[in-house]
Amino acid sequence: MLCNEFDPERRAIINPEDCYQPVEGFPEICIGIFSKPIMEWILETYGGEEVSHFGCCIGAIPVYKIKAHGTEAAVFMPLVGGPGAASTMEVCIPQGGKYFVYFGAAGVLQKGISHGKLLLPTAAVRDEGLSYHYLPPADEVELDPKSVSACREALESLGVPYAQGKTWTTDAFYRETRQKAARRREQGCVFVEMECASLAAVAQFRGVPFAEFFYATDTVDDAGWDSGVLHEKGRGLEEVCFRAAVETGKRMAARGRSVK
Repeated sequence: MLCNEFDPERRAIINPEDCYQPVEGFPEICIGIFSKPIMEWILETYGGEEVSHFGCCIGAIPVYKIKAHGTEAAVFMPLVGGPGAASTMEVCIPQGGKYFVYFGAAGVLQKGISHGKLLLPTAAVRDEGLSYHYLPPADEVELDPKSVSACREALESLGVPYAQGKTWTTDAFYRETRQKAARRREQGCVFVEMECASLAAVAQFRGVPFAEFFYATDTVDDAGWDSGVLHEKGRGLEEVCFRAAVETGKRMAARGRSVK
């Protein structure tokens, strides 16, 4: 099996630091936002200075430095899916990024979780490919407990209700069958999305703090699919999600500096 070919060698043929250099003034806190409406709201509300970009064959993806809620942060829209999202973390690290918070949509596997509610993953089932190049084979990857705690504290400090648990990271949006969803529920999964396991694996391999949270958009259960508010792309959740991401990043950075 190819997924059993993990190579612990730290140096690859192509390395992020070979392609990207430190950027003066690049914020330590990096926030990846899987929502164009939320990204547009942030730039309209807080402004932003483009400090870098991710080179990509479909066009450059800008990275903006913003000042909000007493701190600076780099904000950007990652590509959807594990490889594209993970590459944004890889590129930010050599440029100066140290603390990573990502947020976006997720489906829920239980009817009792309302659409629009925030979701906090504590571990991810690795039903994707990228993580197997960064970590030895295993069914799951645990998210960094300290970073999860930072996100939990941020949500609670803001009075934001949330559900927490394990997430199912899959590459195949159109292959979430009833049988597979049932197996993931048996494994303890509460949510389903497409990037968390990949991001967690890269963060662990590179030794950077990483947290993620989602907003519930749709439901995948025994009855089938309820598309819920997926079409809204995060509209109406702009302020709560961005504030939660910033406060999470601030707590992660504070803990990182205290260790030093």
